[in-house]
Amino acid sequence: MSTASAPHRRRTTASGQRALPYVDGNRAWKRMACMTVSSFGTQFLWSAEMSQATPFLLSLGISKSRVALVLMAGPLSGLFTQPIVGLYADKNPHRLGRRRPFIIQGGLCVLVSLSTFAWCQEVAGIVAESGSQAHQNLSAFLAVVSFYALDISINIVTVCNKCLMIDVLPAGEQQLANAYAARFSGVSAVLTMLISLLDLPHLFKRTTSQLKLIAYIGGPVFVVSHLVMCVTVHEKRFVPGPAASSSGDAAAADDQARGAIWKAMSNMVTRFWEVWRSLDGTLVQPLCWIELWAWLGWFPLIFYSTTWIGDTWRRTSGETDDEQATRVGAIGLLVHSLLSLLGWLLIPALVAHFRHRKYGGRSDGGRSLVDLWGYSQIAFGALLLLSPFCENSVPLSVLLIGACGVPWAITAWAPFALLAEAILEKPEWGDDDATEAEDTSQRLLAESVPVSRPNGEAASGHPMIPLQPLSSSSSSSSPSTLTDRSEPGADLASSLQLDGSAGSDAESETEGLIMEEQSYGHHHHQIGKAGGSSSSNQVPVAGIVLGIHNVFIVIPQFIISFISSVLFKFLEPGSSEPTSADPPAALRTHTLSEIGWIFT
Repeated sequence: MSTASAPHRRRTTASGQRALPYVDGNRAWKRMACMTVSSFGTQFLWSAEMSQATPFLLSLGISKSRVALVLMAGPLSGLFTQPIVGLYADKNPHRLGRRRPFIIQGGLCVLVSLSTFAWCQEVAGIVAESGSQAHQNLSAFLAVVSFYALDISINIVTVCNKCLMIDVLPAGEQQLANAYAARFSGVSAVLTMLISLLDLPHLFKRTTSQLKLIAYIGGPVFVVSHLVMCVTVHEKRFVPGPAASSSGDAAAADDQARGAIWKAMSNMVTRFWEVWRSLDGTLVQPLCWIELWAWLGWFPLIFYSTTWIGDTWRRTSGETDDEQATRVGAIGLLVHSLLSLLGWLLIPALVAHFRHRKYGGRSDGGRSLVDLWGYSQIAFGALLLLSPFCENSVPLSVLLIGACGVPWAITAWAPFALLAEAILEKPEWGDDDATEAEDTSQRLLAESVPVSRPNGEAASGHPMIPLQPLSSSSSSSSPSTLTDRSEPGADLASSLQLDGSAGSDAESETEGLIMEEQSYGHHHHQIGKAGGSSSSNQVPVAGIVLGIHNVFIVIPQFIISFISSVLFKFLEPGSSEPTSADPPAALRTHTLSEIGWIFT
């Protein structure tokens, strides 16, 4: 029996059909690539938005203080879109699954909003005469509206991509999947910044703008990456229990009769509050609080770094070319992306090596990853405090933005890996009495026990992240409390396992990451063997918990957007053209600029 064919046979039911969910591919790297390739497309558009959106909005005559308000599209869409989509997608009974319908519809909205944003002036020219004040105002209005629509659409796709990964893969493969997603994102970010550095209109001998050509490239990249993922990843259709189904139908009919959207919002807030209270004493709550403080610094760096470096270049060189300033500003994000990619390639293996040397086969409760994440945020804060000393030098400003790529690599990987494992390390929800979603929130984070071998070593060969408090011990728990995954032989794969001591079905994954094929096959074999009755009564909550996590990311973005708007309003000159040849007074006198104030 070959190791390539074994997983395939384990992922079949008694009738000879594959048990859902599963990912196409008979090798670990193939499944992980198919599962996470969508990150390449979303990151391409996200990186393009980071580097091009602010300069483009300024070029339309929108002041910096108003651009700061426009950039609230991100936190606004994240605050409402991701929680709502996550809540409804968790119980979506569509035949394609819970997540893919939202991904497809959100992807179509991404293409429409991206085209409108890039071609807003041409669209406005249909109604107003080109060059007139009405045309400029309408172009700015269309750009703002389409920018909001683009952010909302990308948020819909992003949260469903993350939830799909949690739904399909077992807990032991979550870190590996997040590592693959981070690598795809890193490569995509580097390519996007390289493309942004090129003078595309001159290269392709076109008179069109840089942003339009990037949109020409980004649209197909986004479509192809998500098409591959949707075709190769197969979800298990959500079938609610009879009681839950009738209750849901009654609630839906009541909402439709009343026609009250606010009631749905109120129910969502209530549901989120119940789940948040059930998270008390778990790893998820402190993780969310750390994200709240960390993103006070990350948000301005993401959206203002290109403009900050461009302003420094304009001041030191005396040049006034806005598109050239944008390309110079993109150099900083290119260095940032390169260091992030290097971090995503090396840091997971280094963490695994450290854990293996310090703890051996024992679980560290996620402490290594948490400590690394905390130290990276301290280093990031120290880098931001150095920004005033870099404002008069383009190389120093580029170096500063680039150096932030290392802590960013950890920020984009560690919390999601911890969160994904925390969501999955919970008891099964197969109780016959669990007919209401509200009832399940109190059981969501009941104490779970890491799967252990008889010798006390974690079954996955690496520390799993329990939902119970980190201080509590599970070593004395009896094996009878374990779920399906704890049956003999159900070894959960470790994304960061460095030794090759697994069973005969183990296959190695390149770049120092070794995972066990048996885990994936056994995980889905157990799903198929369990039948429909058990899974039907389970109420998935990945979308809800990710939505709560996202709220803690967007709240600091609101705070920073408001502070930025106030600072820009007081510090920028009265001119309505902030990108003209006459730079702001703060730049002419070499004092700390508006963006410099925000960084510090």
